[in-house]
Amino acid sequence: MKKQLFLIMTIIYINGFFSHAQKSNFESGIDLYDTSEELVPLRKKSETIGKCCQLGKAMSKLTGGNTDVYLTQSELNEDGSYTIFFVSIFTVGFDTELTQFGLENPTSKISSFHLKNEEMFNRLNELMIYGYKEFKAHPVLQKRKFADISEVLIGGKNEGDKLLLRFHNKKIIKYVSFQLFDKDTGFKTSGKPIFSKFIGQLFGSDEIISTN
Repeated sequence: MKKQLFLIMTIIYINGFFSHAQKSNFESGIDLYDTSEELVPLRKKSETIGKCCQLGKAMSKLTGGNTDVYLTQSELNEDGSYTIFFVSIFTVGFDTELTQFGLENPTSKISSFHLKNEEMFNRLNELMIYGYKEFKAHPVLQKRKFADISEVLIGGKNEGDKLLLRFHNKKIIKYVSFQLFDKDTGFKTSGKPIFSKFIGQLFGSDEIISTN
């Protein structure tokens, strides 16, 4: 009986301690905000054209948007050129705009490549769709194929780099990701895979690409 009473008194004390600690936090004078943009504005001089996520719109609708983790983002710059941002390592942990990250930082999670104009932007879209339709998924085995699309970099800031599309499948579901090779060092940055059917999201389209 004494042990039970002691246990109850201990629990009451602990609850009271944490309740006091929480109350003191509310009176700390520290203001908390929902987003970092409320404190530090986005450093951005471009218009977001489209975003493409790993799980795509279908899964996002089922979960009420909980799976909408954006991995690639296309930006129209003030001079009429385009920049494609993409996640370069496996950790996803960035704010709503990929443009906020400093690309010169070698530990950055975000990479990008630059396109000269709308013609190159549209050509990238075309090549991604062609590659998706050409790549054949196997119902059991995982296959991998690569396509050289470096032509879209001509005239842009990344001219001379190698830009590849990497296609792979898990059963019949197809994925595509970017691989960028620096012309001077040969170093590679790779993007996380996105559902190939939803390539259009990166270019501002709601169209789901058919395999036909």
